Amino acid sequence: MPKSLHHRLLEKGWSEEEIERTMHLMYSDQKMEKHAHFVSATHPVIYWIGLVVAIVGNLLVAVTLIPFLMILNSTQLYAILGIVGFVFGSMFNLIIKDIEHVDQTHHVVAGVFIPAIALITVYVMASVANRFNEVINNSNPHNAAVLSVVYLITFSAPYFVYKIRDFLWGMKQKASESS
Repeated sequence: MPKSLHHRLLEKGWSEEEIERTMHLMYSDQKMEKHAHFVSATHPVIYWIGLVVAIVGNLLVAVTLIPFLMILNSTQLYAILGIVGFVFGSMFNLIIKDIEHVDQTHHVVAGVFIPAIALITVYVMASVANRFNEVINNSNPHNAAVLSVVYLITFSAPYFVYKIRDFLWGMKQKASESS
């Protein structure tokens, strides 16, 4: 969880009066009321567009990787799939992290739903590539379950690292407040 604005301004040397005046300007009831409709209307749209982009991106990656599945050996394929999974997982994490007003339920849904879709997509992709290999008599089959697990782990890693850092930061904040 990021530091509060008040805490960051204190660290930058702002006085309490300056911080209070700024906070009042930014978060006054009048200002909040003025922008409440915009925030409530755009928040779900941004969230769902981000999820759709993540799903479509995973599908495109799966289709693009089919030829690589047919020609690469397992070690090369695991490395490429791991890198692609980590990159897409990082982009997915940015989508979720940057939507500040998403409640905890949306984080859980996104944290379970998108990796599940990615797991299924990679499994189907590997199965299709293995089927193509059978048709053209190419002896380079890959275990679809292992490929799916490798992709799932690397795809989910950035999100779990973010959640662990968020949890540790919260624990640190509680410890500093109780001191």
